[in-house]
Amino acid sequence: MLRRLRIAAHAQRLDDELAAGASPTFSDELAVRAQQLLARRADVARGLRRAADGGGRSFPVSSAAWLDAKPALLALADDLIDFTDPAPRGVALAMQLLVDPAGPLYRPGEPGELRAAAEAARRAL
Repeated sequence: MLRRLRIAAHAQRLDDELAAGASPTFSDELAVRAQQLLARRADVARGLRRAADGGGRSFPVSSAAWLDAKPALLALADDLIDFTDPAPRGVALAMQLLVDPAGPLYRPGEPGELRAAAEAARRAL
């Protein structure tokens, strides 16, 4: 129980480490968090599809950036579901894309930045 609470309290840090390429075998906490992320792939894919569909346009990226990234977001969502054994790093990157308020989905950025982030997550799967 204490370990679960500790992992929940440090989920963002663990996600950051996994997204940066840390192996889940480095620690028990990383291994558990990787399993949690893998178990939530369908949720992440739903969130990506919602973002690709415009999410009620609740995401503040520009229309041009959103249109440019839409195919990559949908492909990432499909791969999250279709891959039988995705790498935790790719799932962590996809999760960060959805939840990081400073990420390219939630702020204006350079042209192609949102698409590039989705493609990077896809390659990491």
